[in-house]
Amino acid sequence: MVLKEKAALINAEKCKMDKLWNIYAMALIKKITASERLYHHQIVPYQKDRLLVRVFGSVHINIIRCGTFGSINIDYLVESAELGAIEVPSSRLHQNGMLDDDIVLAESEQVFDHYLNKLNLIYNHILQFSARAGQE
Repeated sequence: MVLKEKAALINAEKCKMDKLWNIYAMALIKKITASERLYHHQIVPYQKDRLLVRVFGSVHINIIRCGTFGSINIDYLVESAELGAIEVPSSRLHQNGMLDDDIVLAESEQVFDHYLNKLNLIYNHILQFSARAGQE
């Protein structure tokens, strides 16, 4: 394979993964925007390869695309000086359009449910923190 063929192949794969990331991001943007009042979360304008979600006005969830070539790791970094570290497991977006091996990316409800499961971990942590703070 000559260099220009390699370049074309790599570019095609990169464009495919960019498209899959955009499908994932748009599904979340639409669903989060539609459910802002229900879950007390909102999308904050941010930068490429990253979504920023604010919950209860003060906790930030960075949803970060990690990787350009091959499958994409999705990291969830929670930022809150008050709450400390909150561990949220990473996810993987595969080249076949599957999220974590069992969610079809084209099914936006499944993608949103996947996000809500991540959000549930964070809300559990907030409730535990609030209960501990109330006992002090």
